[in-house]
Amino acid sequence: MKIESIETMTTRLPILTGEWRDTIHHVTHIELVVVDVTSDTGVTGTGVSHTSGSGAKTIEAMILELADFLVGKEVHPKGLWHEAWHFLHDLGGAGLTTTALGAVDTAHWDLAAKAAGKPLVDVLGRTRDRIPVYASGINLGLSTEELVEQAQRWRANGYRGFKVKVGKPDIAEDVERLTKVREVIGPMPLMVDANQGWGPELAPRRINGLRGLDLTWVEEPLVSDDVSAHARLRTQVETPIGVGENIYNIFQFRDYLVSGAVDFVQADVVRVGGITPWVEIAALAQAFNRPMAPHFMMELSSQVLCAVPNGWIAEDVEGGSLSALKALRSPHRVVDGYYTPGEAPGHGFDFDREYMEQHRT
Repeated sequence: MKIESIETMTTRLPILTGEWRDTIHHVTHIELVVVDVTSDTGVTGTGVSHTSGSGAKTIEAMILELADFLVGKEVHPKGLWHEAWHFLHDLGGAGLTTTALGAVDTAHWDLAAKAAGKPLVDVLGRTRDRIPVYASGINLGLSTEELVEQAQRWRANGYRGFKVKVGKPDIAEDVERLTKVREVIGPMPLMVDANQGWGPELAPRRINGLRGLDLTWVEEPLVSDDVSAHARLRTQVETPIGVGENIYNIFQFRDYLVSGAVDFVQADVVRVGGITPWVEIAALAQAFNRPMAPHFMMELSSQVLCAVPNGWIAEDVEGGSLSALKALRSPHRVVDGYYTPGEAPGHGFDFDREYMEQHRT
């Protein structure tokens, strides 16, 4: 089975739950680059990459250049990924290149699974039938009352954990907000995300100031490029550290793990380059006895989590899933706090091309 054609569509979908704000972001739209890889047997696999509102056309251009390299090759996702990564490596081995590869690699795996007539999770190697999901909000801009209402709604919907943004100018306000959320959710897992908003002097004081709230992790307390600063911070705080949203290849994750700087590995299945490298990163994390709790892309992240032994929990960002963005004709649902992969061949994403065409860029 050989690749016959590769086509792309870039769309800019509005976040229907309202704009997102945290310490570094102001996001009103999510961009999706959808890639269709068709084989000479007539089977088409589909993949998708995402951005937080900008950069998608650059990613699409990179994919179209990569397409000329891939057409005519046999559909072997692992081998193709490593060939394609080396092909793009002069442009950088992480970041834009891996985000572009994320859509292409996912399409290859979807195509391979469809050709085999099996769900993606079974082709990858199923380790479980469902995965717990936590609710996450870009909620630093919400008032305390609005945040409490959000947490109450999440708990009523059955989510298995909750994540809140932190980074208010006064730590007392963060403490007050989190204390009220803790009162709502009881002993369930509570995570916080600082979005790289603190420096190495401020971070330990802020994290230690949240002691007593029984936090499962504090996410991205420092700029993600600085591994040594995270390692130093880890010796200064008791709260576990989660990173991975803005780490892009296995070598960067290796450095974090070797230095003891990360407790929860949050590799984004798109940003690291797709399913092939994500599974490799999960295996690396397993060797260090670290759980996988990936960033974003709930519908795809949940499926790959069901195919690794150290999958821990998936993230459902309010307003940010493919279903919430109205990108899918048949939304994928979280039921009683769990995501269960479907039985259709491939990943089962039926993109609403008509709706996406209305927002095409």
